[in-house]
Amino acid sequence: MKEFIIRTVSGLIYAAVMIGSILVHPLIFLGVFLFILILGMTEFYRICSFEENRPLVLPGITAGVIMFLAFFLTKFAHADGRLFLLIPASGLILMVLPMFRKRGNAIMTSGLTFLGILYVSLPISIFNLLVYHPYKEGFNYEVVLFLFLILWLNDTGAYITGKLAGKHKMFPRISPKKSWEGLAGGLVMALLVTYLGRPLFPDIPVLHLWILCPVIVISGTLGDLIESAWKRAAGVKDSGKLMPGHGGILDRFDSLILAAPAAYIIINLLK
Repeated sequence: MKEFIIRTVSGLIYAAVMIGSILVHPLIFLGVFLFILILGMTEFYRICSFEENRPLVLPGITAGVIMFLAFFLTKFAHADGRLFLLIPASGLILMVLPMFRKRGNAIMTSGLTFLGILYVSLPISIFNLLVYHPYKEGFNYEVVLFLFLILWLNDTGAYITGKLAGKHKMFPRISPKKSWEGLAGGLVMALLVTYLGRPLFPDIPVLHLWILCPVIVISGTLGDLIESAWKRAAGVKDSGKLMPGHGGILDRFDSLILAAPAAYIIINLLK
């Protein structure tokens, strides 16, 4: 019971911070998501560090921050698009830096560093394209709030259904607790939220909501499984210890990392 209470309180604080970041002001969003990006990349690089082959942690995080700021400033401050040239420039530097290391494989070092940027920084940077409403001008909560609600309620529905009727495991080698019944239960919960929560998203076309819902559920589930597979390969249970009862920031953000790019792609295909 104590663990359940700790997990619940921790989850509620996380949800409040995430929702607050998209409701209050763009600079609050900037601060919260930059924190998530830096901590997420730190956790990822710690998981992917091996004796001889370690990623370039500080340069990798710096490149990830540059990417996020380029996306944010072009939306928030209408900065010159040439700001994006800093992204390939930082990539070139990351390819050169491993040569100055006395040990380790340069290809592995660069590969692990770039993987952290691709896996953590790029998806989080895409949130800038979602929070600056794809359906109208300006900073707006609708798309990101829909993304949050679908994933959180999907997790709840999948957990309850999996506990009660989960017999057919999806990928037992990667995640022994996830079942096809749980996926179905989570999807039903997400569809119910889409129906009942329609008034919260007046600017998103109804058809788009119904298409986005299963896309977010499936991509979010795959994102969760990908992180589980990588943690198993690294021999760790949690990505970190930031959130009591939940683990690290990647343990809470894993489904969003795949769902956000998927949602952005679908939205632009539907428009």
